[in-house]
Amino acid sequence: MRERLLALEEKGKPIRVAVVGCGRFGSMMLAQILRAPGMEVAVACDIDGKRATDALATSGYEPDSLSYSSDVSIANDSIRRRITVVTESVDVATQAEVDVVVEATGNPDLGAKHASDAISAGKHVVMVNVEADVLVGLALKRMADEASVVYSLAYGDQPAVIEELYDWAVSMGFDVVAAGKGTKYAPDYRRGTPDDALLRYGYTPDEVAAGNLNPKMYNSFLDGTKSAVEMCAVANMTGLVPDVPGMHFPPASVEKIPVLLAPKEHGGILTRTGIVEIVSCVYPDGTDVPDSLRWGVYVVLTSESPYLRQCLGEYGMAMDPSGTYGVMYRPYHLVGMEAPVSIARAYLYGEPTGTPQAYVGEVAAAARRDLAPGETLDGEGGYTVYGLLVEADQATSENLLPIGLCHGARLTRPVTRDQIVSYADVDMPTGGFAHKLREAHTQPP
Repeated sequence: MRERLLALEEKGKPIRVAVVGCGRFGSMMLAQILRAPGMEVAVACDIDGKRATDALATSGYEPDSLSYSSDVSIANDSIRRRITVVTESVDVATQAEVDVVVEATGNPDLGAKHASDAISAGKHVVMVNVEADVLVGLALKRMADEASVVYSLAYGDQPAVIEELYDWAVSMGFDVVAAGKGTKYAPDYRRGTPDDALLRYGYTPDEVAAGNLNPKMYNSFLDGTKSAVEMCAVANMTGLVPDVPGMHFPPASVEKIPVLLAPKEHGGILTRTGIVEIVSCVYPDGTDVPDSLRWGVYVVLTSESPYLRQCLGEYGMAMDPSGTYGVMYRPYHLVGMEAPVSIARAYLYGEPTGTPQAYVGEVAAAARRDLAPGETLDGEGGYTVYGLLVEADQATSENLLPIGLCHGARLTRPVTRDQIVSYADVDMPTGGFAHKLREAHTQPP
């Protein structure tokens, strides 16, 4: 890959990238692409133009290397002169002369629309917006296949890095027992609200007072919703399923992962193999687990060959006491800093760094507290619901409401705390783009 990127750099024909959404992830991408060979930011787009400008400045872009336009033809003139266009117009990002569009807004409905428009315009799409992917990723992949472009999850974010580990294991003939990531989770986090999320996450009162952090987003990190979304993306890429609705979320050090995430008959907690699972870096009382996988990802694997299982242990892999199950892990993921890998893979090789293959999982909305008829659901990270990963068959048979579509839905009957909400429990608002795209491509409902 590096040789091809360096060749593009030498020829002065870099991959032209449009980044839509200049928040935390997008800002890291802007900074890394500036330093990566063979690619450049052609368009930086955000609904708040000042945020895009500030992100570029923080990333090291010189003011005289930027232009500002909401007109596609004018933007193209700047792109041809290799001047980065700053815009509030998504049309510029998706319709101008760029090669790859990165969707990093975090809004599932807008993300679905942006990706669809980019694919229709013949652009490769790197999807940072995992919330959009678990709703309509299959539909977007089908569209991309028909348009002969790539639809890809973003490398550096955990789903694509887990997919890489899974692909590595399966390609060598190992059996994957479990795959997933580490996070900070305790059961009482389900009851948390945006009001105290930032403090619970670990930010200081001064950092909270600065006001540049999104409390709903951090609440979704803590209450398990974001983990459910990410593991749903992994399920749809790999075919792995949750062992139980909502997953187990066991606290575990790295060495304990292959002990716990083994079948019950071998001393673990699993009722089956081939599952997605989250391991927590804190115990239920909130104290830290030593040597945890707080920022990392893993696969638990085994082999039918006693000889190969013995070799795994001899080369230092953490194993369960029987020597049957081992864990391969990566301790860190670098989020937006690694996304250039996805850009290069899509453009140079026509390959994704992870893409959905089937409808395997769904993230259903569950009540954070007892909810009464007439209350309006406020979506991911809010005051009313959190997300649970369930198998697609359960979601379909029970007509469960995805958390990504629940914002603005009004309850028509009571829902008790921790009950999963169904479509029968709510009056839905007028369907947005993501809802309509799901219907058009026959993914339930």
